[in-house]
Amino acid sequence: MAGPHLVGAAVALVAAACAGGEPPAQHTAAHPPARTTTAHSPARQSTAHPPARTTTHPPVSPSGCTATVTLVESWPGGYRGGATIRNAGARPMRDWYIQWIMPRGVTLTQAWNGTPMQSGPVAMIHAPTGKPALPPGATVSDIGFVGAAASPPAFTQITCG
Repeated sequence: MAGPHLVGAAVALVAAACAGGEPPAQHTAAHPPARTTTAHSPARQSTAHPPARTTTHPPVSPSGCTATVTLVESWPGGYRGGATIRNAGARPMRDWYIQWIMPRGVTLTQAWNGTPMQSGPVAMIHAPTGKPALPPGATVSDIGFVGAAASPPAFTQITCG
């Protein structure tokens, strides 16, 4: 499992790439409190493993959004996932994102209805270029992605903004 410094560095690299800038040369900024929603167990797998279901609802983060990331199916060497994001705030969310942590060795290779990024265990999907704003009360639920994994991956520490 990656230590907090490694994950923090990965998040800084991904955040810099999202903003179109370079990562800071030396870490000097204070961190805001983490915005975490509920992680979800795999929803359906095509392997012999029994499906796991969750009925919990993610809490609204301080940024006014909720997000879910679920495993839709898996096969030897790969998986397909889905994600949703909802703007629970009163203002439009510009350049929204969903971020989560994946196990070591799992890669995010392609996404639809969003732009994928990965740095180490940190995976992100950003708003697609043609639809950067999410109006108040709106939900994007047709986000999908595929990747490589030796076994069905778990998605944890799901955040949005």
